[in-house]
Amino acid sequence: MLLLFHSRRMPVAKAPQVAGGQGDGGDGEEAEPEGMFKAREDSKRKAQGYLRLAPLWLTLVVLTSVGVLLWYFLGYKAEVTVSQVYSGSLRVLNRHFSQDLTRRESSAFRSETAKAQKMLKELIASTRLGTYYNSSSVYSFGEGPLTCFFWFILQIPEHRRPMLSPEVVQALLVEELLSTVNSSAAVPYRAEYEVDPEGLVILEASVKDIAALNSTLGCYRYSYVGQGQVLRLKGPDHLASSCLWHLQGPEDLMLKLRLEWTLAECRDRLAMYDVAGPLEKRLITSVYGCSRQEPVVEVLASGAIMAVVWKKGLHSYYDPFMLSVQPVVFQACEVNLTLDDRLDSQGVLSTPYFPSYYSPRTHCSWHLTVPSLDYGLALWFDAYALRRQKYDLPCTQGQWTIQNRRYYFLSSLQLPLLPPASSPPSMTPSLEAQVPSLRGTAGGASSGWGWCWAC
Repeated sequence: MLLLFHSRRMPVAKAPQVAGGQGDGGDGEEAEPEGMFKAREDSKRKAQGYLRLAPLWLTLVVLTSVGVLLWYFLGYKAEVTVSQVYSGSLRVLNRHFSQDLTRRESSAFRSETAKAQKMLKELIASTRLGTYYNSSSVYSFGEGPLTCFFWFILQIPEHRRPMLSPEVVQALLVEELLSTVNSSAAVPYRAEYEVDPEGLVILEASVKDIAALNSTLGCYRYSYVGQGQVLRLKGPDHLASSCLWHLQGPEDLMLKLRLEWTLAECRDRLAMYDVAGPLEKRLITSVYGCSRQEPVVEVLASGAIMAVVWKKGLHSYYDPFMLSVQPVVFQACEVNLTLDDRLDSQGVLSTPYFPSYYSPRTHCSWHLTVPSLDYGLALWFDAYALRRQKYDLPCTQGQWTIQNRRYYFLSSLQLPLLPPASSPPSMTPSLEAQVPSLRGTAGGASSGWGWCWAC
């Protein structure tokens, strides 16, 4: 069977063309710009949203910055710690001093130092100071019941620094020692040492003081001088740049050091301290070079302990000075005098052991009575001048109070006798004239002086 067929095009519906279009191809080209336009509008909306949130973000940043600053200044900074240095000494009742302990290179010194440092660390750790303990060192020993000289450092919060003065630290340590005197319980720091609570001394020091002390340990010399003895000290080691003489005498006496320059010219420096080490705040006085004005200098300590530090100037094979020390008794410095009915010089008064430098704790008081209200009082000073004291400045080398007026010391070694014009004003007529106070402070004593009076 034969089948016949033929093909024809099927009708196709045509989409209406937009004016200007090009058929099917035109439809695709029109859809693309419409999508891009919508994307741009979305981006603009998001940007506007971010701009509306900008003040909020800025506020959050400011609040965060303020919080960080408050934390730093009020929280973190309050916990910043500082190194507080203390120096001192203590007595051990069950130990005695031996000459082997004067030689730092000896095995006896090293052994005793290790035990003493362990005891000191355990004593501090037994108190609330143990939290702040940093380091410590025992650097010397002294006569009698074994006396240990030491320093230690506490790392304390800066805001607690005023609360841990040397007096407070000493009280805490003494309280700990007293609490275990009659106790039968085992206490680590009492394993080998019986420490005397009354023999504990704590002083304020600084890192600079410890550095100065350590620089002298290569030429460290300890000497004990007995009552009625004059001890000449060995000269400095010329291979060393500095030396320290640690001097000790009987407890109820004070030490007097005599310095005599032996060269016409030198640049050596000697500093005298009122304690066992070179503590700047306990400086008595210092001398530099071979002084022609003072070829011989005598210096008094306020007690039985003194330190002398030498700093080398020019190298020399000859000792530029000689040192000797002796213990002397305390001299009273309080006088009550009634003047005679005449117009001339009627007496001479002086500081203890004139012309020696007076000690840092000197306190003299003179009460002078004139015959009648027709008389006044005039003072003349030898190698000593007074000037009016300004209230905003401290008196570091001696202060006078004359009729409620303060005067300060001014050295005048070039003038053997000062004229009356250089003395303080004459006192107005009074039946009782008083010069109540002369004080030499620990900041530096001055050379002694003498004065006379007339009415």
